[in-house]
Amino acid sequence: MNAFYLTASVGMAACLIAADAKAAEFGEAACSDLSGMVITRESISLPTTGAEVSKTEWVVTDDLGSFCRVSGATHPVDAEAPPIQWEIDLPSIWNGRMLQYGGGGYNGVLPDMLGPVVHGPLDTPVPLAQGYVTFGSDSGHTAMSTNDASFARNAEALANYGYMHIRKTLDVALMVVGAAYETEPVAVYYAGGSTGGREALIAALRWPEAYDGVISYYPTANFVGLRLWGSALNRAIYDDASAGWIPPELVKEISAFATDRCDELGGAKDGLVANMAACREQSSSVIEHFACPEGRADDRCLTPLQIERTIRTYHDGYTLPYELANGFNTYPGYNSLEGVITNLGTKRGYAEPVISGPNAHHAARAYEFFQHMIDQDDTFKYSTFDIAEPGPYKERLIEISEMIDANDPDLSAFAQAGGKLILVQGAEDPSVSPWGTVAYHDKIVETLGEDTASNFMRFYMLPGLAHGGGSFAPAWNSLAALDSWVIDGIEPVDYAATDTTDGVTRGRTLPVCQYPMWPRFKGQGDMRSAADFVCVSN
Repeated sequence: MNAFYLTASVGMAACLIAADAKAAEFGEAACSDLSGMVITRESISLPTTGAEVSKTEWVVTDDLGSFCRVSGATHPVDAEAPPIQWEIDLPSIWNGRMLQYGGGGYNGVLPDMLGPVVHGPLDTPVPLAQGYVTFGSDSGHTAMSTNDASFARNAEALANYGYMHIRKTLDVALMVVGAAYETEPVAVYYAGGSTGGREALIAALRWPEAYDGVISYYPTANFVGLRLWGSALNRAIYDDASAGWIPPELVKEISAFATDRCDELGGAKDGLVANMAACREQSSSVIEHFACPEGRADDRCLTPLQIERTIRTYHDGYTLPYELANGFNTYPGYNSLEGVITNLGTKRGYAEPVISGPNAHHAARAYEFFQHMIDQDDTFKYSTFDIAEPGPYKERLIEISEMIDANDPDLSAFAQAGGKLILVQGAEDPSVSPWGTVAYHDKIVETLGEDTASNFMRFYMLPGLAHGGGSFAPAWNSLAALDSWVIDGIEPVDYAATDTTDGVTRGRTLPVCQYPMWPRFKGQGDMRSAADFVCVSN
């Protein structure tokens, strides 16, 4: 996508401003003119009955500048399906770029298009303030909670959530942007984490020529595999009168012990497990330390059943005797014996509906999945479901996997179109298996070859990062890295992340190391400074 652009400075950040006169002059009157704009079904790549701008609002702020907030909806083909609600924010001075924001969980709400990209820097202007057109949608349904999957009973709403809303919303945004600025964008990006990370990969996989770059944090790429893991965890915890449930106090004690045991493997006693691979090699010692002595069973130690069921399910994952989409049959586990705080719920008892909080988070997410995406005749028994023998539900599991999963390693079309991918995973993630993301990365490299993969993809495993937070919640300018790579051909190197946790480590920096490297302390200097760390792979 081509347009002219020039460079200008906005505070601490460099902002590329479109040279097109219409873009520079876009203002309140032009914003108002967009109200009531109709986008025909022919202008949208996938089936709809068209879209319409329902409201425009000219907004003047000190930190974001002036912009036009455009709200509207894309109408379904099925009259029983909900519309896709969307928002497009048009800056008064456009830099020629468009940034689509991803969602989270089962979606149902608009993402925050006025904020930074996922784990973006807190000390530079947000994308909208830099001149990006920012936009996103609710994925085709509204919900009070992103844990709610009841929308999926409608086939069109399910397909919209799975992948269709991404392109439908892009097509609408392109029409609105064209009407507003009368020029095409320089580049179109997608950025998100978790569900949004999966959506970013889908954008690259399904529409490789429509997106110039994507940022994918801890993606739920193995969507169905993750839900099957949640079902397996449900059985591991709650079978036999919740014999596998581990009290939160013991969970925290295991996490603290494991972190302390592996802390110095990173070259510094800094509260982070940086060398996760070496830490996993010692995981058996954690089990030995907490295993109940023979004849004892209480809430202060791990019983043999808890170890063999709950701990093994969380730490080691599973392998299926059948394949889902893209040949998937293995879900690696988590770093639950390396410092990650496992989410097993606060209550011992099992009840349906399974609710995140009292019950294990991913047991609850899986419950919603099976109730609304898999069970089509109200006969499904979640509490006794065996993921290894899905019976009559196997075909539906494969169908949903082919619709929603984003784990196809063949990104050759995206690479050939010049697209760039920044893939980021947290080593402390308790929701998306870090080793699952590693496996996907490795499969991409195996499929495309190291040279091709390195030309369009960067993968970073960040110590301390969980699923949004963690003991090191990084902020770094991945969007600037992506934009420089796409526009100027400058590959991402030498970036540092700043810890944003609310504690004594806030403000500490670490280098952003390309996998399989990790940041090791040099042995002297300031443990709060990235300059005194080096990326190593041994």
